[in-house]
Amino acid sequence: MGARLLPLTVAELCAHALELERDAAQRCKEYAARMRDLGEDTAAKSFDAMLHEELREIAALEAATGPRKPAELSPWEYAWRLTYTPEALENKPRLVPLNLREALQLLVLAKRRAETFYADVAENGREPIVRGCAAEMVSSEKRQLERLERLLVEEMRNEERASRKRDVRHV
Repeated sequence: MGARLLPLTVAELCAHALELERDAAQRCKEYAARMRDLGEDTAAKSFDAMLHEELREIAALEAATGPRKPAELSPWEYAWRLTYTPEALENKPRLVPLNLREALQLLVLAKRRAETFYADVAENGREPIVRGCAAEMVSSEKRQLERLERLLVEEMRNEERASRKRDVRHV
């Protein structure tokens, strides 16, 4: 059995974090545009707000790396991407959410993946500084996940209410 590919240095952790945050920012941007297409302006504004938060995190990570670029990693080194199948490394088109619930679910999944990765590094990283930085990243992801999950629960309740209204009209 092989060893897990966890970041060994803070620079490697920053490289992973930048990739994860850039992915989340791109999702927020795409989902905001999709919500506008669907006429969900309030939801689009929520995704815009999340995009700005992701961009602030990216800027903070870039500032933390200082004048040096983050570690250069090969695609296979992004351990959180691996699903142990070759096609997992290919760039496949992102799923286009059909509605707000799907957009929130997709973003929750991406954020959970990031939180799980950071938690694994916080628990199993070799260096204390790397574990400490990863633990801070876990906290940030948890806050974002809590907010997303509240929005998702609220949206599911709204869908349930709308479904009940439709059912009442058909009786």
